[in-house]
Parts: sequence; C-alpha cells; structure tokens
Amino acid sequence: MTDEWTRADADVSDDAVREMVRELRPGWTVERVERAADGTDFVATLDVSTSTGDRRVVLKATTATWVDAEVARAEPRLLERVGRETTTPVPDVYGYRDAHDALPAPFYLLEYVPGAALEGEADVLDEPAVRRLLRAAGENLAALHDLGTLPGVGTVGVRDGDLAVLDTDDNPRAENGLEKAREDCLAAIDSLDDGGFFPGVTDDRERFADLQSVLRAHVERTVPTLPAADDPRYCHWDYRYGNLLVDVDTGATNAVLDWANLSAAEPASNLASAEFNLLDAGDPDDATLAARRRTFRDAYAAARDDGFAFTDAVRERMAFYEFGERVGAMACFGLWHQDASPSERAAIEADHRAFVRERCDDP
Repeated sequence: MTDEWTRADADVSDDAVREMVRELRPGWTVERVERAADGTDFVATLDVSTSTGDRRVVLKATTATWVDAEVARAEPRLLERVGRETTTPVPDVYGYRDAHDALPAPFYLLEYVPGAALEGEADVLDEPAVRRLLRAAGENLAALHDLGTLPGVGTVGVRDGDLAVLDTDDNPRAENGLEKAREDCLAAIDSLDDGGFFPGVTDDRERFADLQSVLRAHVERTVPTLPAADDPRYCHWDYRYGNLLVDVDTGATNAVLDWANLSAAEPASNLASAEFNLLDAGDPDDATLAARRRTFRDAYAAARDDGFAFTDAVRERMAFYEFGERVGAMACFGLWHQDASPSERAAIEADHRAFVRERCDDP
C-alpha cells in the first residue's frame, strides 16, 4: 500500500513508472526514464511518445512517509490554480491521482520546463540577472497573495477533493499568525541544545546551545510589541533558487517549482522568507544588498492589486519573521551543511553568530 513507501525503499521500477503514466495518459508510451538523484520524493524526467509527437515530461510521486497524503495532494491542484489565475510561470499539469492501491501516491505528471535550479550556485548570475529574478519574485508572490484571504493560519492541503487550510493533529490551524511564529521559533530554539532538528547528521550537537537564552529572550521581548498580523493568504514559504528554473544568461524565471507544503500565512512572513533565501546570492556588499531589497519590494508593491505598502508595521513583522528564518537555519544546520568542509561550516556559524549579536544586542 502507499503508506509503506519511503525514500529509502522507493526504488520505483520502470514498470511502475509506465503504469503511472498509463493511469494518467493512456495513449502515451514511456521511451526513457531519468531519475532525479536528490529529494525526498520520487521525481523522474521522462521521454514519451504520443499521437501528436514526442515530448519530455516530469513524473512526481510521494514516497516519503512523513509527508501527509492530504498535504501532497495539494501540489497539482495549486499548480493548476496558479497557472489558471496568475501570470506566474508554472508547469502545466497533465494529470494526477490522489491514491492508488499498488503505486506510490499521490502521483502526477507535469510539463518539462528547461532551466537551471541554482541552489548554492546563484553567484553564476550577474547583477542585472539577479535583479531580473528578484523583480519576477516580487511579482510572482504578489500574484499568489492576491488570490485572496484564507480562513486561518496553517498548512494547505486537500479536504473533500478541494484545497483547504488543514486543521488536524499533525497540521493544526492557528488563528494568530504571530503566536504560531513565536511557537515555531521557540521550538527551533529548544532544539539547539541537542543538534537542532537533525541531530543525527550534525558534527557538533551543541554548536548553538550557548545562544538559547538570548534567542528566547529576544522572542519573548519582541512578539508582544509587534503590530497585529494581516489576514493569511497562500504563501510559497520555500521560494528559493533551488525551486526556480532560471535562464542563467538573463535571470529570467522560466518556472516556479515545489508547491507542496504551501502555507496559509500573512504575506509579510512570505516576503521575509523570500528575502532570506534570495538576496544574499554571491555575498553582496551592503549597497548591493540594499539595492536588491528595493528591487524586490518595489516590484511586489507595484504588482499587488489592493494598495499594499511596506509600512512600518509590515517591516517590523518582517524583521521578526527574518529572525525566525535565521533560527530555523541554525536548527537545520546539520542537514543543510553536512557536506560542507570544516572551514565552510565555521564561516556559516560565524555569520549566524554575528546576526544574533546584532539583532539581539548581545555582546
């Protein structure tokens, strides 16, 4: 059954791949299967023959048991809605199945879009290309947020066949986005005395343990002073270089990927996470960093259709959400940097500590 599939034992056979394609597109014939090496789910690029000619497509199947099926089922539906109601570039969806007795599911078939995913390699872009990518990011997130408000803060999934903000034991809904951000931040801080969220792959399980008290104090001091959050909207919380297909010569965004685990949250949190993920490419100087931030924010504000502005209240909340991103990065240090050299890990640790000293006024 589907629930038994994990990444470790998910060596999906070519026959299983062909069966999934037949389920979705009976007239298509799989000619070649190229499996992705990384990721928690099964992803393969396929060459297929059809009655209208050959084409290249992407097959994705949920194989990680820690991903709730009702969450995974949202991705193809979100791709369809975003493709239908916005100008954000996303792959076309050729079909999907929510469940299957013999195959890993949900699974879905997508358009193949050319481009480079530049996780850790964004320094290949020149500055005009970075600015073009940032303008597109602002416009794409504005279009997503303009899809409308949602009934609560939480994880987007599928209930009764439709997109919904879940409210389950594993994915509880929250009414107060700032309180949820506070709880998430404290959970990350609590993990730092034993290797963060992934202690099994960290080389130093107490790397940031000495920072816990000052980090907690900053959270408890800051959250009560923040202006109330805006209403939640769809947010792509993982808008980063690794989830974009980019033309490296021009910086054009050919497609935005990874619409799984979409959140319902206030836009300020999404803007903070995007800036955290995108602005630092190539280790820019302060003037370049500030110019990139203006490019992103100006594009976002201009594209929103409801008069949004970066008020003092929005910027205050964004600063706290950025702090949460930083704490989350420390909690994920072991996983994210397990292949880094000791000197690279030391440099990243030093950067985190410098941020904490500056933000928390800790000597």
